[in-house]
Amino acid sequence: MLAGIVMLPGSVYLLLATNMGAKMGFALAVTGLSGWMTIMATVWLVFGIGLKGPEPQWRAKEVFSGPVSQSLLNVAAGFPKGWEELTTGDAELADAQATSDKLLAPSAASPAGHEGKAPKADPVAERFVSPFSTTSDYVLLHGYKHGGETYFFTLRHRPHYVLIQVKPALFKEPPSGLKPQPDFTAPTTTVVMVRDLGHLRLPPFLVMMMSGIVFGVCCWNLHERDKEIMRARALVPAT
Repeated sequence: MLAGIVMLPGSVYLLLATNMGAKMGFALAVTGLSGWMTIMATVWLVFGIGLKGPEPQWRAKEVFSGPVSQSLLNVAAGFPKGWEELTTGDAELADAQATSDKLLAPSAASPAGHEGKAPKADPVAERFVSPFSTTSDYVLLHGYKHGGETYFFTLRHRPHYVLIQVKPALFKEPPSGLKPQPDFTAPTTTVVMVRDLGHLRLPPFLVMMMSGIVFGVCCWNLHERDKEIMRARALVPAT
């Protein structure tokens, strides 16, 4: 990275400095670099590429075994009132279930040599000891969502929650041709997650703003220099 900074902008500055002087060459090099950075960061911002911040993801807020009424979250009060059930095949349900699997089956989600160390996004989830070892040990019962509505021209949003309920599988290896069946005599395990929208476009936005400010200041200085040169030339009598 250091070599690129020295070789690319540095070589341009060296060329400008030898032709226009050190100060003027530096001003032109900084103006061109900041203008290019502004354009590049704008492309990153529009398409969500290049320098990126944290992407949207589900974060566990609560994991427990038993009825939902024992939840400590206010959003779960009065469940299932106010919650919308997600249907099988829903992309939102599949995405949330993939995150819940990392909590419910930590050994299956951990890299080799790190069994039992599943990624935990919340202290509440860290205190939960999962009764499952693999994703085949339980069966998905229901998935619900709550909130997530946007308002004020989509600039604001309400917290988006998803609730996943599972039960232990009746058979770890179900008979051929049969779907895994839940053991309805066992307690229900519930995972409550909230959607973290992340800051995917924040880094390119900051780069765009800072580069744009530098570019504007450099252009203003060059413009003022040009005006001074034109005033000086106007004072020279014509020959």
